[in-house]
Amino acid sequence: MATQYAPIDPAERDLVSAQLEELALVHDGQPWSRWKNAVVEWHVRALATIRSQAWIPGLSAPRDPVVEEALGRYYRYHVRAAIGRLRDENVELRRKLIDALECARFYAQGGEDHGERAHLVLHADTGADVSAARSH
Repeated sequence: MATQYAPIDPAERDLVSAQLEELALVHDGQPWSRWKNAVVEWHVRALATIRSQAWIPGLSAPRDPVVEEALGRYYRYHVRAAIGRLRDENVELRRKLIDALECARFYAQGGEDHGERAHLVLHADTGADVSAARSH
């Protein structure tokens, strides 16, 4: 039976590469044994961190296909839901950033409205009655 590996995220690969480059710079000019020990320590710490953060049922016993399928569906559902929430948040944050930049441009170009535009932008998503808040 062939060994199967999970696909590696390119961002994770870049992070590991940067970490190893940092180790190489720190140990530049030192004996090979010190460099090797630093890499081994880094690798062991990374494995310990991963193991402490992950518990996958079925790894300690023979795999039950029904359990594996149920877990796969469960994780796929939650990952899809999380991605959907993150996309919605991202769109909302971009909209807020665009509104804030428009507001900043207005004031940077010398616009004066006694802060009404800034007040509207800051309180647009609170659901509060902005006109009532301004009259106080």
